[in-house]
Amino acid sequence: MAATALPLRDAPRIVADIVREDLRPQVGAIDAGAYPEAVLRALAAAGACAHHVDGGPEGLLAAVDAMAEAGESCLSTAFCLWCQDALVWYLARSDEPGARRHLAAAASGEHLGGTGLSNPMKALSGIEPLALQGVREGAGYRVRGRLPWVSNLGPGHRFAGIFSLPEGRRVMGLFVAGEAGVSIAANARFVALEGTGTYTVMMRDAYLPDAEVIAHDAGAFVPRIRNGFVLLQAGMGLGLARGAAALMRSDAAGRGKAQFLPLGPEGIEARAAALRERVAAAARAHAATDRAAFLETLRLRLDVSFLALEAAQAAMLQFGARGYLEGSEPFRRLREAQFVAIVTPSVKHITTELARGA
Repeated sequence: MAATALPLRDAPRIVADIVREDLRPQVGAIDAGAYPEAVLRALAAAGACAHHVDGGPEGLLAAVDAMAEAGESCLSTAFCLWCQDALVWYLARSDEPGARRHLAAAASGEHLGGTGLSNPMKALSGIEPLALQGVREGAGYRVRGRLPWVSNLGPGHRFAGIFSLPEGRRVMGLFVAGEAGVSIAANARFVALEGTGTYTVMMRDAYLPDAEVIAHDAGAFVPRIRNGFVLLQAGMGLGLARGAAALMRSDAAGRGKAQFLPLGPEGIEARAAALRERVAAAARAHAATDRAAFLETLRLRLDVSFLALEAAQAAMLQFGARGYLEGSEPFRRLREAQFVAIVTPSVKHITTELARGA
């Protein structure tokens, strides 16, 4: 079913204004654990989460660019944007009218939500078992299980989940945090991205009506969405890398003393620009469902991860002892970059897939 473009509502503010005026003053608080809900809603209202609704390559690239703009200042916010973007992506690609009725609210930021596909992506690769199980009951499904670390959540936020049925079929549905049978709890503290609304989800006989099903056959649906799911993540790493380069440029005294380090801001920016061109090319082929195409997407995602890591380390090396202080900006970017490398699909997940080959 072809997705139709959603008209963006009037938004006098643009992403750059929101990042400068609303996000940057809150970066320290977000790093300490404040969830940037108002910023996310403002960014979505400005169109940041609606670019890719129609599934076109230009829209995917525009969504990556908006995410990268936020990520230059704050990876937590960029990651939450990716969670929202992924939710929009699922709903826009769904053939189920019940699920698609939530699309406009998700794309505009009226409803916030998470992805819920970390465990299923690993399960489909054979890395871990599928965490949710369901049975058919009436005009829906009864679901049980536990999903660790679902992000961009809060009471009333929506998220996707994939569960297996006794006969082996897998179903993808849309759940609401805090509704009957769906509870959330924060039970860990991270070294970074603490302000991302990340919770463990417990489902105790949660009921999913057919009207909330995204795909009755998730095994066939996931190959249709996985390239876009992974490509959208590029905005996080590209934004962080550019932010690290900007941080290095702003440090005039340190830059002069660090001119012989192997990676400077010019090199970071050149690599980021080249990767963005690869994202644009991959976006044009995102609808391919074959494994070879997915492996190419994973290779691109891997290169983005390594650029984020290397850029953040370069900034740390330039600042030296000044960066090795609690609360320093280079240390924050270094902690954030490590998340780019471990969020699903992580570097170890990707390298495992690449080692298996086609």
